[in-house]
Order: sequence, then structure tokens, then C-alpha cells
Amino acid sequence: MLDATIETLYMSFMSLAISWIIALPLGSIVSETRPGGLFPSKVINFILNRIVDVGRSIPFILLVVFLFPFTRMLIGTAIGTKAMIVPLTICAIPFEIRLIEEILSEVPYSIIEAAQIDGASNLKIIIRIKWACKVPYLVNALGITLINIIGYSAMAGVVGGGGLGNYAIVYGFQRFNWNIIAQSVVIIVILVSLIQIINNLLVRFLLRRCLCIKH
Repeated sequence: MLDATIETLYMSFMSLAISWIIALPLGSIVSETRPGGLFPSKVINFILNRIVDVGRSIPFILLVVFLFPFTRMLIGTAIGTKAMIVPLTICAIPFEIRLIEEILSEVPYSIIEAAQIDGASNLKIIIRIKWACKVPYLVNALGITLINIIGYSAMAGVVGGGGLGNYAIVYGFQRFNWNIIAQSVVIIVILVSLIQIINNLLVRFLLRRCLCIKH
């Protein structure tokens, strides 16, 4: 049980870190290529939006199976804890891109206009103004994504993905031991609840800090 819990946390946090590194710049591009963005482009925005929509529409279990050859080529195996990081990461990226796009699009235009008047470059506006202004909301998006990834990691147990999902299937369902299944569910609920509580506290702290800086 302890090993399975550690595997779940390992898969989830690794997938979150890798996917966020990819999704943050892509989400920024999607946001800035919209009408009214820093570099609007209907073609680029349309293509990226369609890719994100397709990525979000694929059920996770089917994605895992579809990615078996790619995962095996990348990791050396298509099952196990490390292997599941690949589909978990790919599944999280479109979800994160959409969250980041919406968060960055809410930055007041007056702030951007003032930065442009001061001669700030587009890259500086994105990183030092848009990202900085929305740190609490980006952190909240991280928490939301992590909770979703934990849910997906449990589903990955059906195809030998390791973690609590695999533990519940192998030692619980296949052996008709419903106590094991119940324990796995309880641990996942506890993990999600703790992450949500910590995330809420962190977001509130960052919001108060941002308000103090503004004043």
C-alpha cells in the first residue's frame, strides 16, 4: 500500500512538472494569437485550438493504449510506473493549455498598454507582467491539474500502470478483496483532499501578497 501510494505521487508530480514546462509557453502562444493578443494570428490560433480540442477529447485509457508503441520506444516498456508518466503528461498538456490561455487572457489591457508605452518587449510583457500578475491563478491551475492527474493515474492501473489503481486491481479486484479496493479509494480521497487544502492555502497567501504589493 505504501509503495503504491509513493508510485502514485511519483507519477503524478513528474507528469505535472513535465507537462507544465511544455504547456506554459504553448498556453501563452494560444492566448497571444487570439484577437487582441500581442501577436494575433488566426491561422496559428485555429491550428493550436484544434490540436488542444482533439487532445482533450481522447479518453485517457484509449490514449494509453494508443501511445504504447511511442512509450515503449521512449522508456523501453509500455507498462509500469515510469511508462505511465508519458501518457499522463500528454493527457495533461491540452488541459493545462486551456487553463493557462483563459488565465492570461484576463490580464487587463490597460496594464499591457502601459508596459508597451514604457517600451517593454512582448516577451517581457508575457513573462514579467502577465505571468507575474496571474501567479496565484496559475498556482491554482497547477493544483487542479494535479488532482486530475491523480485520477488518471488510478485509471492507468487497469493497464498495469502501477500506483494505487494497479494495487486496487491486482490485490483487490482480481482477488475479490473489497477491503483493498476501499482502502485504495480512501487513500486517493485523502491525497486529493490534502492537495486541495494546501493549494487553497497557497493561493490565498499569494493573493494577499499580490494585494499588498499593489497597495
